[in-house]
Amino acid sequence: MSVRRTDPFLFPGHTAGLGTDGVLLEYYKNQKIGVGDRKEVEEYLSMEDRNYLEEYLNGISALESMEPEELKAVMLSAIAGDQDAKEVLLQQFLPKTAELAKLYAGQGVMLEDLIGEGNMALLEATGQMECLDTDGDILEETEGFLGNYMMKAMERLINEELEKKNDDEEVLKKVNQVADAARELSEELRRKVSPEEICANYEAITMDDVEAAMQISANLIDTIEMEYKNE
Repeated sequence: MSVRRTDPFLFPGHTAGLGTDGVLLEYYKNQKIGVGDRKEVEEYLSMEDRNYLEEYLNGISALESMEPEELKAVMLSAIAGDQDAKEVLLQQFLPKTAELAKLYAGQGVMLEDLIGEGNMALLEATGQMECLDTDGDILEETEGFLGNYMMKAMERLINEELEKKNDDEEVLKKVNQVADAARELSEELRRKVSPEEICANYEAITMDDVEAAMQISANLIDTIEMEYKNE
């Protein structure tokens, strides 16, 4: 199975089995990364996430996992700069992307997006392995490096989505503020009101706020004079 950067399934995703689960899980536990029972973790997945996870795992089920000693040899070659070894290593770690993504499920990002982000990070990380120390436990060193790289990418994605959500909520809050002010002033004056009148009566609202609210609401705030609405 060859890995292409543009593969729509791998980026996002696929899964199978590595023979080194224990080493990686032990690393996560040592780093105080919450890795619970797999069945317990999957209980937090939505039906859509579960369906995608099954599809992803089926997609890479044909990948053959390596024995630890064979995997070590591939890791050493990858660290030495061998591109073929890096590709093999990437394939071997595709299942780990799914395992890590499940740990971040339920935090505002779909599992498919988490896996896709993790796989892109994995691709990037395998290209930067020359910095790894080969004197210690090569399995722990490499798995820790790749796993940490993927986790940080997933965490960044979650933070970006959270910031976007907060920004959207602030925009909606401002639109509602303009709409409420226009309605209140319209009821008081018994007619539709202009943006200037809204701004003159409500110090917290600027002309930019009114114009933005009208654009976002598609000119549906009907208590504002039509002639002032954006075309």
